[in-house]
Amino acid sequence: MNKMIYGIRSILFLTILFTSIMSFIAIDASIAKFLIQDKLLHLAAFTVISFLAYASDFKIRRIFLFAVLILYGFSIELIQNTLEYRTFELYDLLSDIIGIIVGYMSWKYLKKFYPNS
Repeated sequence: MNKMIYGIRSILFLTILFTSIMSFIAIDASIAKFLIQDKLLHLAAFTVISFLAYASDFKIRRIFLFAVLILYGFSIELIQNTLEYRTFELYDLLSDIIGIIVGYMSWKYLKKFYPNS
């Protein structure tokens, strides 16, 4: 496996770690007002995670990776539901799924131009 794949996988791991930490910390009310576009943040985070996951060239079926990514988003929402300062939001999960699809489509599109990378 080439060094680029290791680099992409490292960035993927760090992105998942950062997303997980940000998903479980308490957010101050003044910051929450600033983050009105919460659904866009979900979309952006899962677009990046999905793109990196597909670019990581894991030797698994794409549909399985898609399911794992959805399960990750669902798990975050379930854990947030157990926290007193967070809640489960179906629209967050929907934003995550749309982000996963956008990330996959972006990877697939770029793969046409760089088929051997």
